[in-house]
Amino acid sequence: MTDAAAGTTRDPAYETRRAQPSTGPIRSLVAVQLYVVVAYLAAAVIPYLWAPRPYPPTWIWIVPGWLLGVPGFFITLLGPVPGILLAVVGVGVLVATRRGCPAGLYRWCVASTALATAYGLFACTPLARTIAAFVAD
Repeated sequence: MTDAAAGTTRDPAYETRRAQPSTGPIRSLVAVQLYVVVAYLAAAVIPYLWAPRPYPPTWIWIVPGWLLGVPGFFITLLGPVPGILLAVVGVGVLVATRRGCPAGLYRWCVASTALATAYGLFACTPLARTIAAFVAD
C-alpha cells in the first residue's frame, strides 16, 4: 500500500505514464505520409501504366477514384513538394522521438519516411514530369 493517492504526482505509475510522449501526432504523420504515397500511386502511376489498355467499368473504380484519385491528382500536380516536405518532417520526428517512441511505431515512422523520401526523389525525375503531364492532360 502506498501513502500517496493514485493519480497524484507522488504516484510512481503516474510518473511513468506522464513521462511517455503522446503518440497521436506521430501516428497522424505516418498516416498522412502513407496516404500521400498511395494516392500518388493510385492517381498517377497506375493510370499511366494502364493507359494502353481499355479502362475498367466506372462502377469498379469510382470509390477508389474519389478517395485516392482526386487528392492524388493534386498531389501529382504539386510535384516533389509534398514528398520532400513530409520526408523532412518525418526525419525531424524520428530524431526528436528516437528514445521516447514505442519500437513498433518507430519502425512505421522509419518506413513511411523512407517511402515519402522515395516519392519526393522520384517526383524530381523526368519520368515523374511525364506522368504529371499525362495526369494533367
